[in-house]
Amino acid sequence: MTKLKSTFSRTEFKDCCGKGCKKCELVQAYTAEYGRTKGLAKLNEDRKAAKKGGAKKGKKAKKKAGKRA
Repeated sequence: MTKLKSTFSRTEFKDCCGKGCKKCELVQAYTAEYGRTKGLAKLNEDRKAAKKGGAKKGKKAKKKAGKRA
């Protein structure tokens, strides 16, 4: 993971498409730091890590999921 990951929130990573659009702050920061190709690769790695580290299911959610099955 990169140092830029800590400067942006998880929701900002979730909202980003990761394709390199000009309007996204994430893409602009990564491409300015690492260049176009490396920046997009590192951005997509950090996006995957941010999505993977999401909220865990609580006790209530597990109980409801168990009742449905």
